[in-house]
This record gives sequence, C-alpha cells and structure tokens, in this order.
Amino acid sequence: MSFGPDGRLWRLIPTDNAVFVDSSTDNGKTYGNPVKINSNIQKISTWPENPPAITVSASGRIHVLYYADEQQQSTSFFSYSDDNGQTFSKPVLISDHADSAMHYMDQMLVDNNNNIYTFWHDARDDRHSHHSAAGALSLYYAVTDEPATAEFSNRFISGGVCSCCRTAITFSPGGKPVILVRMVFPDGTRDHALITMTQNGQWSKPQRTTHDDWKIDACPEHGPALSIDTQSRAHLAWFTLGDKRQGIYYAHTDDLGKTLSEPMSLGNTGHLPGHPDVIALGSRVVLAWVEFDGNATDIVIKESTDRGLTWSKDRKILNSSAKSGHPKLVSNGEKIFLSWTSNDVGHHFIEI
Repeated sequence: MSFGPDGRLWRLIPTDNAVFVDSSTDNGKTYGNPVKINSNIQKISTWPENPPAITVSASGRIHVLYYADEQQQSTSFFSYSDDNGQTFSKPVLISDHADSAMHYMDQMLVDNNNNIYTFWHDARDDRHSHHSAAGALSLYYAVTDEPATAEFSNRFISGGVCSCCRTAITFSPGGKPVILVRMVFPDGTRDHALITMTQNGQWSKPQRTTHDDWKIDACPEHGPALSIDTQSRAHLAWFTLGDKRQGIYYAHTDDLGKTLSEPMSLGNTGHLPGHPDVIALGSRVVLAWVEFDGNATDIVIKESTDRGLTWSKDRKILNSSAKSGHPKLVSNGEKIFLSWTSNDVGHHFIEI
C-alpha cells in the first residue's frame, strides 16, 4: 500500500498468474477498477515474507516490484506508470544476473528527487561464504532516476545476509537509505545489523544492533521492521529465539545501532507473537503484530506518544480464523493505517 501526493491510496493485488493495481480516494473504503501490470502469464509469488511492493513518488509516478517465475527462472520485475495508473510499462528485470542467480526479498524506496532504490537478496557470488555460516547470501541494490531506460546498475552492499528473512528499509531524515537486516555472523549467530548510506553514496559496514545470540542452521523466515522519526531516532522491531531473548521485541537507537535501548518484549508469549511492524509519525510510534491462540489469529497493536519512551497497553483490533498475511503499517503523513489480508474477509485497511 502507498499513498500518492494527492492523497489517493494505491494497492497491489497479486493473483496466481498476474499482478493488479487499484486505488482508493476514501482511505480504503472503496476501490476503482484494477489494472493488470503483466500482460504475459507469470507464476506470481504471494509468500508473505516476500510480498510485491508499490511506492508512489512525490511526482505521482507509481512504481511496482513483484517476484515471479519467468521461463523457469524465479526473479524480480519492475514496472511503473506515469498516467495515474491507467497503464503500466512492460515489466523488466532488476538483476543483471537473473538468468544465473536467484534473487528475491525485494524492497523499494523512492526519494523526493525521483531516485528509485531497489534492494534484494542475491545468490550470484560467494563473497559471503568466506566469513559466514551456511544460509547466507549477499545484499544488492540498484538506483536509477529514469526507469524508461530499463537499466538498473547492480551494486553490492554486504555479504553475510540471512537468506530467508525479509530486510527492512527506510529513509533517514536526510534522505539516505537505512537498512535493518538479519545477518549470519561467522559463528552462526543470526542477529540484526543496521547499514546506512553516507552522504557520499557509500555504505557503512554493518553495525550489529541486536545481541540475542540466536544460533540456528535453519530459515527463520521472520524479517525485522524499521522506521526512523524526524529527529533521527530509529525504531526497530524483530523476532528472535536466541539464548538471551525469545519472542518479538521493540527497541530504539539514536546512533544508528551503536547503542540500543533496553529491548521491550511484545505480546502474549503463550500465543506465538510474531511478524511485527513499526511506524513513527512525529512523536507517535505504533507497533503491530500477529498472535495465534491455536484457533484464530489476532492483530495486536501498541502505541507510544513520546517517541517510544512509554507505551499503551496491548489492544486487539482484528481477528481471523482463516489463513492470513503479515500486518503492514502505512501513513499518509497525517494518520496511521493498518493493512492486513485474511482469506475469510479479504483486505482490511483501518485507521489506527
């Protein structure tokens, strides 16, 4: 979900063999007719840990990333619209190694100058294997300000990235990308690190931020969440089953991960809390996550009005006994909304 500069809400609808986009002018109460993005039939991924992404720029351009099978090769495609979603460009590959290396876990940011940043997990090289345990890939990105050229210059960010955990990205107040990623450290520990783009366009070395000491030779499939407020405080939420902590947690950092506030446990640990999201808007911070009691899934929220120093009690706001996705928090710059999909009701979009 993404709000455009005119307040219109844009939504992606993935199906088994196509991706559609529609929009709403009443904050998700009603939607217009959907527009198909891919003209050719493709096997579309609907894995909640690797969902398609949509971002609308300040100029109104609509950008879409989605993951699909193309001629037996699983890869990521980019498309955009410059006519308010009436038509979309022919989807193009973002990886220049798509024919030989798997890449997925796509994320996208668009800055105020219409620079499009795409990020993904990539298996093209073995730089990670020299210093990390099994289950690690590399993190790559591309940036362009002219998508019509269909050229995405692929650039390496870091090795040692946990292959199956979604990476979280956002902009700093200065307009540079910041990444929160689960790393696989040399001893096999899977903890998180922050990576930041400097003003000269270089990437910092990963700054280890969480110290839960989770060692596992398996796929957690449980990526973190990140939001940065206007005063540069980074708000983090994550899942761990480490020696020091188990469950989902929230903390914040004012120095990009060098020091971290005392992690706050979230949810009812007897109800398998997981897949948290976090968003900051002014002094307000909202957390959302799922809980499962053995029969039904609840969406639970918690919020702070003082930048994460004190918090409200947990509040259950949605419930479903059917299969469902991960909660996603979205803002239009004035209000905060929750997006969540369940098979029994469909798409929920409500103001928090």
